[in-house]
Amino acid sequence: MAPISRLAIIAAIFTTAFISARPVPSAEVPALHKRAPAYASSIITTCTTPGVIALTFDDGPQAYTNELLDLLNATNSKATFFINGLNNGDIHEYADVVKKAYDQGHQIASHTYSHEDLATLDKAGITYQMTELDTVLQSMIGVRPIYMRAPYGSYNDLAVNTLTELGYKIIGWDQDTKDWEHPEDVEASLDVYRDALLAPNATQRNGHIFLQHDTNRETALSLGPLAAEYALSRGYKVVTVGECLGEPQANWYRV
Repeated sequence: MAPISRLAIIAAIFTTAFISARPVPSAEVPALHKRAPAYASSIITTCTTPGVIALTFDDGPQAYTNELLDLLNATNSKATFFINGLNNGDIHEYADVVKKAYDQGHQIASHTYSHEDLATLDKAGITYQMTELDTVLQSMIGVRPIYMRAPYGSYNDLAVNTLTELGYKIIGWDQDTKDWEHPEDVEASLDVYRDALLAPNATQRNGHIFLQHDTNRETALSLGPLAAEYALSRGYKVVTVGECLGEPQANWYRV
C-alpha cells in the first residue's frame, strides 16, 4: 500500500509541475472560460446587426490557421482572430499568416501577449500584455487592434478600467462552441450553431458571436468551414465582429 501511495504522490507532483510550466490556453481552463457577469455592461457579447454571425477564433495563430484562412476564403466568409504573441507558439513564426489574414479582410484583434489572466495582474501588467502585442502586430500589419478579448473571459474592476483607459473595445461572446471541452467532437460544436440559427425568424434578430479556437485542428479544418457553410445556407452573412457591430474597418484599428 505504501509504495502505491508514494507513486501517486510523485505522479501528482510531476503533473502539477508540468502544467504550471507552460502557458495555459483558455481551452484548458473551463472554470475561467466564461464571461464575468459583473462586467456585462462593459463587454460586448452580441452583434447589433441582424442577419449576420461573427466567427471568432482565440489563442492563435497556430499550425492550422493558414489552412483555415483558405477554407474560409472559399466561401467568402470573414472571421475575427483574437491573437496571442506567445501562448501555444510564438507569433513571429506565423507573421506571414497574420499578414495574410489581415490582407484578406479578416479582423485581427488582441488576446494579450502571453495569455495571462488579466484579473490576476496589476495595472502595469495589464498594460504590458496589451501594448507588447500591439507593438508586434504593428510591425507585422502596420496597425494596432482596438478590439480585444481577455484570456479565459476573466476580468475584474482594474482590468476593465485599464482596458477602457487604453482605448480598447472589450469583446466577449454569446455562443460558446466548447471546442476546448470536446476538441474532436465537431458535431457537438456544430449543434451550438444549429440551436442558435434555427430559431424562428432568427435572421431578423441581431446576430451571434461564436467562440472557438484555431489552435484545435478539428476546429480549424472542420468546424470553422462547416459552421460558415451552415450559416450561409440559413441565409446569414459570415462577418467580422467589427462588421457585426456595424463599424467600418477604420474603427477596428489605430496606427
